[in-house]
Amino acid sequence: MTALAGEIDSGDGRRFELRETNPGDMLDLLEAAGAAAASEAWLRYALLVCSVSAIDGKPVMMPRTKDGIRDLACRIGNRGMEAVSQAHFPDDSAEQADGLEEIQLAKN
Repeated sequence: MTALAGEIDSGDGRRFELRETNPGDMLDLLEAAGAAAASEAWLRYALLVCSVSAIDGKPVMMPRTKDGIRDLACRIGNRGMEAVSQAHFPDDSAEQADGLEEIQLAKN
């Protein structure tokens, strides 16, 4: 992952502020994930979700439960996740978008 931009635009009029995950956040995420932490794809996607610190200027707390992570992912939405992914992986945007699509398909 690269250094994150402070604020990004999703292209549909929404703005997201991003934070870099620190070691304490990572431990909290692993605890919240429970058994899902064994899935590298789930954990990587959750890291992207948990990097969002504000949506349209309204602060977002780091989720503390698996359901909280899911709820935040739903709030971010598909366009938002594409923008967050591009901010994390600007050189791999096409490849990362394919990976996000594969994760979406696997969930269905």
